[in-house]
Amino acid sequence: MAELRDTIPDAQTLLALPVTDLASRVLAVLAKNIGATAKEHRGSFTSMQATKYGPVSGQRCAEAWDWLEANGFISEHYESTNGWFVITALGLKVAERQHFQDFIAASELPEHTLHPEIVKHSRPLYLQGRIDTAVFEAFKALEVEIRAAAVLGDDLIGTSLAARAFNPENGPLTNMDSEKGERVALMNLMTGALGSYKNPNSHRRMGLTPAEAREMIILASHLLNVVDSRRGAGMGST
Repeated sequence: MAELRDTIPDAQTLLALPVTDLASRVLAVLAKNIGATAKEHRGSFTSMQATKYGPVSGQRCAEAWDWLEANGFISEHYESTNGWFVITALGLKVAERQHFQDFIAASELPEHTLHPEIVKHSRPLYLQGRIDTAVFEAFKALEVEIRAAAVLGDDLIGTSLAARAFNPENGPLTNMDSEKGERVALMNLMTGALGSYKNPNSHRRMGLTPAEAREMIILASHLLNVVDSRRGAGMGST
């Protein structure tokens, strides 16, 4: 019979794990022990972990169990009213640790919420764990789309390109109906994003965390949508 101790040697290690990581290990144990046809009792499972690791660890396992239920990996047995659970089809599909991690990574950057250029160039790299490169490609896509939308040449790059495209006085992507302060702010946002997130990643390894990378990629997606909203509108000609 599989046990958490197969991958978690002691309470200190268990308590240091993020809840999603602990949940993946709980799910792996359940998959090996009950599979698609048997069931496990929540109270019995968590009490067993409390006996082996200590009460605090038992509570953490209960939290991991509840996370699995809330996210659809396990569910209460249809005939049970007292805590008997089975693994769902989704749980069985991702029970292997790498599949679970891949699923979590994909859910953190849902494809339907992202600009198509991010889905094409950046998201696959993020899912592969190539975090720095994913951020670089997200803002490279932003730079490419600014150039195309503004119909500007290759002589302008990075912040210079964004400054010209969104120049508050005559930028081809500038909405002259907006208040001047807003026009300046949007130019600063575009130039700041490229200068802060694309340029450093092109010069050195940043060592970003997945959470930091997600925030940056989502920002790039939003800015790409802004560029699309200005495309072909002749904003700067009015």
